[in-house]
Amino acid sequence: MGKLNILIAENDANGKVLIQESFVDTGLFNVVAVAEDGKILKDIMEESDILFPDVILSAAGHGYDVLYYIKRSDAFREIPVVTYSASDSGSEEQKCQQMGALKHFIKPDNAPGYQKMAKELYDLLLGE
Repeated sequence: MGKLNILIAENDANGKVLIQESFVDTGLFNVVAVAEDGKILKDIMEESDILFPDVILSAAGHGYDVLYYIKRSDAFREIPVVTYSASDSGSEEQKCQQMGALKHFIKPDNAPGYQKMAKELYDLLLGE
């Protein structure tokens, strides 16, 4: 299978660039948009007639809003949502998965970490 289209929600300016470049550099994903928060992501989804990503990646804080919106939308509920956070306490992971997240990752702090996350996500989505 070819590249997957991903929509990302991340509010940190440096983080947005790092995530976007890392995912693109793997050759596995097309980053169709990067939203600063869940509201902007929702606006992007609702205003675009052509945007239907294969997966949404969201920081856990935004992930709650994103998950709530996506999983209750008739048009978008089938889109997998994957969350991530810097915390590895397990409580955010549990909450996100209870709300319908496909997977929760611990936030990497460098490009190789994001590339590894991208590869794992790609394999998960393709069932490999």
